[in-house]
Amino acid sequence: ADEVFAILKNTKSLRDQVTVNKGNPDTALAQASKTYEATYRWPFQMHGMMGPSCAVADVGKDQATIYTGTQGSFETRKAVSELLGFPEKNVRVLYREASGSYGRMGADDVSEDAALLSRAVGKPVRVQWMRDDEHAWEPKGPAQLDLVRAGVDPQGKIIAWDFADRGFPLTAASGRGLRLLASRQIGMKPTADGNSNGTQGGGEMYAFDNQKCAAPLIPWVQADETPLRTGYLRAPGDIGRCFASESFIDEIAADQRVDPVQFRVRYLGENKRGTDALMAVTKQARWQERPSPAAGSSGTKAAGRGVAISNRAGSICGAVAEVEVDKSTGNVTVKRFVLAHDCGLIINPDGLKNQIEGNIIQGVSRALMEEVKFDATGIKTLDWKTYPVIRFPEVPEIDIVLINRPEMPALGGGEPSSAPIAAAIANAIFDAVGVRLREAPFTPERVLAGMKKA
Repeated sequence: ADEVFAILKNTKSLRDQVTVNKGNPDTALAQASKTYEATYRWPFQMHGMMGPSCAVADVGKDQATIYTGTQGSFETRKAVSELLGFPEKNVRVLYREASGSYGRMGADDVSEDAALLSRAVGKPVRVQWMRDDEHAWEPKGPAQLDLVRAGVDPQGKIIAWDFADRGFPLTAASGRGLRLLASRQIGMKPTADGNSNGTQGGGEMYAFDNQKCAAPLIPWVQADETPLRTGYLRAPGDIGRCFASESFIDEIAADQRVDPVQFRVRYLGENKRGTDALMAVTKQARWQERPSPAAGSSGTKAAGRGVAISNRAGSICGAVAEVEVDKSTGNVTVKRFVLAHDCGLIINPDGLKNQIEGNIIQGVSRALMEEVKFDATGIKTLDWKTYPVIRFPEVPEIDIVLINRPEMPALGGGEPSSAPIAAAIANAIFDAVGVRLREAPFTPERVLAGMKKA
């Protein structure tokens, strides 16, 4: 892991992808009464579909039919047509619901596998990967390294904010010039460098006088033939960036001994939707105004609450996590998660709640458990034992507040609520035991190590 993050830190970027650039953060930092600096690390993670990839292909002399759980039917059609050398109009893709996706089936490897095999034998072929195939070969959500600096004036006001999310590009996607496994095996080379892992979540919601938010795209330094590929994973990059920026502003609030909600409100300025989401979620969570961390508990268990806000694709989320930390084991239990969601006009409230519930459950899993691990031979996390995910007894109580804005267009509901989850949990852990975790997932080992240093 250290080697991966060293590459992210020290490799020259392909492009910086600046989303906010106003004032002069460097000058303001030099003039600040106090400065803050922190580094946050987000790991490689899997999509973790409950069932492995599966597809059926029926390839004839000059046409093909594919049955698949692809996330992009037209992209799969383009990829298979290029693989077989057929016109796109001669490839028919029929969607069949898969066991998940979260971006995984945007890189529809198994359809290409089935198409090549069907052409070879002249008959319909069904291909299903096994569990270790899926864990080993699926494109992973890429690691991220976030470097954040800020400065305050003598009154404690933030006058400088400098955020840089250094991440790898996405190297696997159907039909976008990023070749999948079967295509590469027959010698087809990528025609693109890779797609961006997103840019949002670096503190753009706040109005600081001197502010820069950027997402430098770090070139993939591995050989083209490497089996480790990267791909879109639910709310690409946002959960890692939000973890960093919302933890960092929490750190400053704690140092200034200000309630973390009130501290955020100071800098939301004219961002009424952000303020509304923050007020709605804290009201529902029965937030009690005070600085973090909480007063220490005398027993082996410590309770804490944490807050975070986010903006993904115009949808605003406010989140409050309530956790319990076992100080003897380091185990973190998310007891309750409250989320306010503003995606403009709400058309299907029940469907939207289902999406948010899924995001919260998966987000808690990613924050507490999920990490792809490697050794000298390759990926070590090849099953649910070595790559654990959340189980039913670990699912928190979920409380959702929907903010409907009929005067606005309908915005995103499938991904935005993923973004603030890890940040809210990290801030709640700090509130409980005074330990600031700057690397995910928040495993018992990392919590115990942090408590020993505190």
